[in-house]
Amino acid sequence: MKKHPPHRDRVRQVRVGQTNVLAKGQQHAVGLVDPYHFVLTLTWPRFFGLLVCVFVALNALFALACWLVPGSVANARPGVFQDYFFFSVETMATVGYGEMSPANTVGHFIAVLEIMLGMTAVALMTGLIFARFAKPKARVLFSEKAVIRQFDGKRVLMLRVANERYNRIVDVSAMLSVVRLERLQDGEAYYRIHDLTLVRERTQVFNLTWTLIHEIDERSPLFGATTQSLQADQIRIAVSLTGHDETVAAAVHAVHDYEWADVAFDARFVDVLRLMPDGSRVVDLTRFHEVEASQA
Repeated sequence: MKKHPPHRDRVRQVRVGQTNVLAKGQQHAVGLVDPYHFVLTLTWPRFFGLLVCVFVALNALFALACWLVPGSVANARPGVFQDYFFFSVETMATVGYGEMSPANTVGHFIAVLEIMLGMTAVALMTGLIFARFAKPKARVLFSEKAVIRQFDGKRVLMLRVANERYNRIVDVSAMLSVVRLERLQDGEAYYRIHDLTLVRERTQVFNLTWTLIHEIDERSPLFGATTQSLQADQIRIAVSLTGHDETVAAAVHAVHDYEWADVAFDARFVDVLRLMPDGSRVVDLTRFHEVEASQA
């Protein structure tokens, strides 16, 4: 009987969108097989924490190599590991204050290797930091709730988004889909994705707010939906926006999803856009997530 490696039975928590998923059966640690993606997806505190750990570990390794060869570093106190460590830091950073220096062939050889590694590490670190800063990202605010209500004589699903930067994102397209648990004819449970048609799928300029509307008719997967049916079908509504950000001159995107409990029935969004007497427009995002009972 073939035995699987122990790591295949390990369970790790990963985040997919706004959902935490337990993943099991990965053959390799993500950071080992895809280190570039792993580093780019770290949070900033963890990223800098990783840099500090790698920096200390490498310097400790080279300091140990010099420490094991007595007399390899001039002016270093014999047996004092701290001196060798700080000599390694100066060498890797190509600083060299002049107090300590390689004293024999072994010391010079270790210094050459460390300088080469140090220059490579600086180049990699610079590239990673630039890649993280340069990665275009839209600052799109999604409403905490989606609502199902009567609107203009029709039953609709509505949710709204806002551009938190107030800059211009042009040629923006939106996609809405619903994931629900369905029973097949043979009784098998199956998660199926249905695209939801929007009343307006594109907008030329997105710089304030935008309300996405899906008409719930007989062809809609949400036709006749209630809170109980959404819960029973384990409904999840996913929305994505893509467009071109004029500020960074790059394509940007944003995604969000809603659980069944995030859908409010017979409710409407509180108005956040109003006109002032002088004709100027005011966007009040402090009430962006608020809903109230629908008057229809």
